[in-house]
Amino acid sequence: MTHLQAHRGVSSEYPENTLAAFRASVEQGYDLIELDPKHTLDGKFVILHDKTLTRTARDKDGNAPDLAIKDITLETAQQYEYGSWFAPEFKGEPLPLLSDVLDFAEQHPDIPIKIDNCWEKFEAPHRNTFLKEIEARGDKVSNIGFTCRTLECLEIVAKRFPNATLHYDGTDLTKEGLDKVAEIAKGHRLVIWVCYDGDTSKWFKGPRASKELCEFVREYGELGIWILSEKKQLERTLRKYNPDIIETTGHIKPEWLK
Repeated sequence: MTHLQAHRGVSSEYPENTLAAFRASVEQGYDLIELDPKHTLDGKFVILHDKTLTRTARDKDGNAPDLAIKDITLETAQQYEYGSWFAPEFKGEPLPLLSDVLDFAEQHPDIPIKIDNCWEKFEAPHRNTFLKEIEARGDKVSNIGFTCRTLECLEIVAKRFPNATLHYDGTDLTKEGLDKVAEIAKGHRLVIWVCYDGDTSKWFKGPRASKELCEFVREYGELGIWILSEKKQLERTLRKYNPDIIETTGHIKPEWLK
């Protein structure tokens, strides 16, 4: 059975990386939720895709700030709202904290949360503090999984979170590369992500999905395909690759798989 992952929540209909988008993922029946962590100047962890606030934050007058999230405090970041950039009815949507997401995970234990690999780019002290905040919740958030592009970070979370799902989205999908991934992830549920060759992934420099590559990847773990936004892409992907998980912006709906 193929499962659907909501990219930044149901980001086709709600402002991305907000609790509104995450709640919609549950209400609409998605199987997983993907989200992006960042940190502020004072070391607080928030959910935001971009390095800056410019695209998704607005002040009380509707102006976009020219600020990098790592250069401002949480107090400053919370002076903005994160919904009206998407649509007027979402004005006032707050910036989620990591703690909000962990609360959400506790409230919805049957919905896995997939943390994007951007946590790997944190400097070592921030990275450690980030992981410690998740560890502190213990088994209450056993539905938290980690995406890793590097073997170094894959090994870190494999050791610190023995029950977590590991998501590998590195570009080395050779036998030598996946042998190393599988060895590190031994004892974990492992999902290996392969890029769908579509308009939304033109920027990506790694290998693209083919029948041969997908069959090879499934020798090592479950197969994830990212990122789909059209029904014809869904039909092609199911027919050619038979993935375990498909990531979508929300344009593809869970009922289409029934």
